Amino acid sequence: MEKVAIVTDSTADFELSYYEKHDVSMVPLTVRFENEMFKDWIDIKPKEFYQKLMASNVLSKTSQPTVAEFEEVYKRLSEKCSHIISIHLSSKLSGTIQSAQIASENVDIPVTIIDGKLASLATGVLVDLAVKARDEGKTAKEIIQVVEKASEKTKILFIVDTLKYLQLGGRIGKAQALVGSLLNVKPILTLEDGVVAPLKKVKGTKKAIQEIVSIVKKNINQSRPYYLVLAHGNAPDNLSYLKIVFAEAELKPTWLVEGEIGSVIGTYTGPGAMAVVYYQE
Repeated sequence: MEKVAIVTDSTADFELSYYEKHDVSMVPLTVRFENEMFKDWIDIKPKEFYQKLMASNVLSKTSQPTVAEFEEVYKRLSEKCSHIISIHLSSKLSGTIQSAQIASENVDIPVTIIDGKLASLATGVLVDLAVKARDEGKTAKEIIQVVEKASEKTKILFIVDTLKYLQLGGRIGKAQALVGSLLNVKPILTLEDGVVAPLKKVKGTKKAIQEIVSIVKKNINQSRPYYLVLAHGNAPDNLSYLKIVFAEAELKPTWLVEGEIGSVIGTYTGPGAMAVVYYQE
């Protein structure tokens, strides 16, 4: 019988307990503050990271896992599995996929690398769908089809307190045109083919949150199952307001996930970021 292993990286932004509970292997990226280096989610959790980020005069730096780190995980899994499915953040935001691809060539069993073209808990949705499909007894081919289809349908909408971190980190993408916009204009951003892109400009954070909820409501069929993910980067008050607006909109997702934006993604979105992810088959 085919036994499938699922691998992802730390930018899926799940708590470590998720991986243990669902038998998923996670390969961490690294974040660095000058001479201090931390494994994302393992050595540094979001709260500590944002405190450091706001206190530092130097922007934190990130680095992808090494080929050797992926190879170690793949070889360990190959001893008990017949196929590995490795799901990662957009290749246009990180070289993580490249490391995974090189490592996969040194393993004796098939390794399918999937570029989810997403980031943070949007990648997490893909991982969770893969877990559900595996646990239902689907084949590797069927799980891959589920994930690739979901990659196209999973949407992420986010706002940042400032575009500074995206710009300094070189991940601003098509939102570069918004730099220098009027004070208090909050662009609603998304990912298009794995690249940051502006969706709409709104005045103020609360209006932006209301608009995001409106967009989700417009694009979801409430009579069918769907995922809704709410995440924040050191912005618990905004998260509370977001939940109130969703409740007022009478959106009742089948699967509701709340989480935090971790240190690697947070390096580029900065403190105060909010993200909403939704997926419906």
